Amino acid sequence: MYLLAILLAYSLERTLEITRNFHWRRIILRWQHWQVKSTQLEGWRQHDLGQVLWAIIPALAIGFVLLLLNSTLITFLVSTAGVLLAIQAPEARKAYKKYLIAEAEEDGAEQAHQLKKLQQAAGRNEAAPVEHLLLWIHLRHYFAVLVYFVLFGITGALVYATLREMRHSRSQRWELANQIINWLPTRFMTLGFLLVGNFSKAAAIWLNSVGNKPQNNFIALTKVAEQAEDLTALTTVALVKRNLLLYIILVAILTIGGWV
Repeated sequence: MYLLAILLAYSLERTLEITRNFHWRRIILRWQHWQVKSTQLEGWRQHDLGQVLWAIIPALAIGFVLLLLNSTLITFLVSTAGVLLAIQAPEARKAYKKYLIAEAEEDGAEQAHQLKKLQQAAGRNEAAPVEHLLLWIHLRHYFAVLVYFVLFGITGALVYATLREMRHSRSQRWELANQIINWLPTRFMTLGFLLVGNFSKAAAIWLNSVGNKPQNNFIALTKVAEQAEDLTALTTVALVKRNLLLYIILVAILTIGGWV
């Protein structure tokens, strides 16, 4: 079921244009907005933990209902729809296509404009090369959702997408929380880079990222990718596609073996 849901959701994401009102980001932001307007629990809202617990209620409710129904078909359909809504990144896709057009036309101003849009889609405050932004967007919107879906089902995927998208204060606690939820997907994704890229050059960097000196996920991701592949916009996309295919094959093997 996991394999079919992943294949169907990722295929539909490339062919269907879903209105923004049904993206998981919009659902979560409306949920948070309703909580702020409709409740008087001022003390609850002032605490980061309270905000998180409120925000993940929709994801937990979906998982609870599926558990009660205990229907393979309904679970498959809801899981496919949930993954599809969680991986939506249409603005990043449009910005990337326009960036390539501007690059071909040598339009520096338009390239800079689209690069800024990619930076916003990546959720980065600091400027970064297009290759690094594409890696980070792929991690947060596609790969991490796959990892948490395989590990914890649709509830895990939607909880991750909720924490990724919800509005929150920029504080050290939130930076730590994002570091934690992206740590495992980053290490899995970069491990795949070793297998589909230059293993000998990237292996030492990857081992350092999981060793005694923890690295920022963004830095760890880009450092390993740079050693695994000679990065340009096009080669970065090719790298992440090969990596995603590798893990889909792995999920297929685990499915055949009855482990997922």
